[in-house]
Amino acid sequence: MSTIKERHPELFLPINYKSPRGKTRTIPLQALCLGFNRTGTATMSAALEQLGLPCWHSFHLLKANFGDNEIWQEAIDRKFFGKGDPFGRSEFDELLHSFGAVSSDTPAIAFADDLIAAYPEAKVILVERDIDEWYKSYMHAIIGNMFSPFATIVYYLDRAYIHKIGKVHKSVVAGWGGIRSRKDAEAKARDNYRKHYALVRRLTPPDRLLEFKLDQGWEPLCRFLGKDVPETEFPRLNDGAWFDEKASILLKQGMKDGLVKAVPWLVVIFGACYWYLSRD
Repeated sequence: MSTIKERHPELFLPINYKSPRGKTRTIPLQALCLGFNRTGTATMSAALEQLGLPCWHSFHLLKANFGDNEIWQEAIDRKFFGKGDPFGRSEFDELLHSFGAVSSDTPAIAFADDLIAAYPEAKVILVERDIDEWYKSYMHAIIGNMFSPFATIVYYLDRAYIHKIGKVHKSVVAGWGGIRSRKDAEAKARDNYRKHYALVRRLTPPDRLLEFKLDQGWEPLCRFLGKDVPETEFPRLNDGAWFDEKASILLKQGMKDGLVKAVPWLVVIFGACYWYLSRD
């Protein structure tokens, strides 16, 4: 059996706090995989990597590109909260400078229309799954982890790490999807899903679009992208148990780090209170 480190290698990287500001594109962006969260975005990221396209996925924001969270937050604030002009190609080039593909997990999923417009030369891959199966997965993995009592405590306790990642995700879900609670998600998630796929199909010329199912394997994807078919099997990642384990590792570490930073302050506060109350 594989170890936790083997299953989640991106969680054991050193945190890279460097900002991408001032960076310029080093490779062309060739592919946009614009399926909704929980439709195989991690699988597609791994597949595109195997085809020689360094692929952006939200997992990069956890450690390897943690410094990018600040710029994604700016993009979200501009587009959904009226704090400036939306990002265009130059801003996305800065943010995605080292990637040849994007697999549209949060927050990139909320910028599908902007990415299609910014990169007219990029081919678009759309992975869709049965909406009821998707809904169960989305509500459990995304909404369940985002709005659970434990996650909420860690979000406010670990201000240096979990809060920054969580803020990006929460503000995307709120600004783009109109979701600020589990109840909102129950009412809006399915409609958001349908609208997203309709938008991507409407904005993408047919010759740029591949409607793809994960069980189709390498052939249609490689033909569409003009790549040789690998000899390895098509990857398959991010089932429910795998995602739950990843979220649990992050939240437990966030709780630990948050408490380590909070305890000295709590000692000072309680000490001051004791001193004040015990005065004559």
